Formats: sequence, C-alpha cells, structure tokens
Amino acid sequence: MPLPLDEKVIEIVNVPQGTVLFRQGDKGEAAYVVNDGLIGIYRENDGQRVPLATVRRGELFGEMAVIDGSPRMASAFAITECTLTVISAAQIGEKMRRSDPFVKALIQMLLTNLRSVHDTYAPKPRSLVDVVANLTRQEEALTGFLAAQHEAQVRRELEPAVKSLAILIKHLRELVARHRHDDRRADALPPP
Repeated sequence: MPLPLDEKVIEIVNVPQGTVLFRQGDKGEAAYVVNDGLIGIYRENDGQRVPLATVRRGELFGEMAVIDGSPRMASAFAITECTLTVISAAQIGEKMRRSDPFVKALIQMLLTNLRSVHDTYAPKPRSLVDVVANLTRQEEALTGFLAAQHEAQVRRELEPAVKSLAILIKHLRELVARHRHDDRRADALPPP
C-alpha cells in the first residue's frame, strides 16, 4: 500500500549496490520506501551478522527508530542498486506533532509492542543457522530458570535435560560451521 505523502516531503534517491543506509545502534535520521531494488536488514549478535529480512518494492523500513527515537535495532544495506523514497525524521516528527494525541499514543504503544515482538521472535528461523541460534537462546533461558529454581526435585529433573541440550547445541554448531556456505541467506548480508 503506497504511503500518502505530500509532494514537498518526497525525496527520491538512487543507492548503489552495497551501500549501508544505517547501522544497528545509529540514531534514526530517516525512514525509507523501496521503489526499486532489494534492501537487506541484519542484526549483529555476539559478533555474528544475522540476516532478518529482505525488503522489496513498496515496503517501508527504518521507521521505528525515527518515530520513537530509539537506536536502530538492525542495519540496512542495498543488496542491489536501489531507488528509495526518503522520509526524514523531521518530516515524520512534524506529522506526528500535528496528529491527534490518541493516534500518537496508539502509534507509540504499537511500536513498543513491535519492538518486543522483534526481540522475542526475530529472527524467524529461515536456515539451520537460525534454528541453532534459537535453540541456544532457549538453552540460555532454561539455564537461567534452572539457576533460579528453588525446588530441589525440579532442579534434579531439569539439570540433565539442560546438559543434554547443551551437548546437542554444540554438535549442531559444529554442523553449521561445516556447512556455513549452504546458508542461502548469505546474500542478504554485506561483505565482511
């Protein structure tokens, strides 16, 4: 669905392949709509780049940090040469200032919920790398639960299962390392 933008706020830019538009942790200076081309969105976790999404024609990205002033949750770069509509933070800020207080509050709540969903569920498993990363997070959660568990019986029953899971994850990481080149989403990451 195209965004209803006034002519005076539209800036169209051509972006060469490989251009980094913003990095995780940056301040949100602009949001973008892809007119043509592909944008890769990725996060850096524990020194590894994890692809999150490929943004295509007609899709919006980069808006959350602009609207709520939080640091960028991820990095974005041009997988291919792109044409983008740039919507500056000042333009969005002006629209937000003029909008109904209820609508502003609703947008803030939706962004907070969306960030929570991203933190909890992103990235969705799209490859063996993602599955192993998700299992690792679950093992960490179980380890934390185990450390806080006060009932001896629960601890005794859970501890061997958590140890077994840790061993399985270790073997899966070795498998991932051997087959890293088979991760089809590697094209959604910029060169190192």
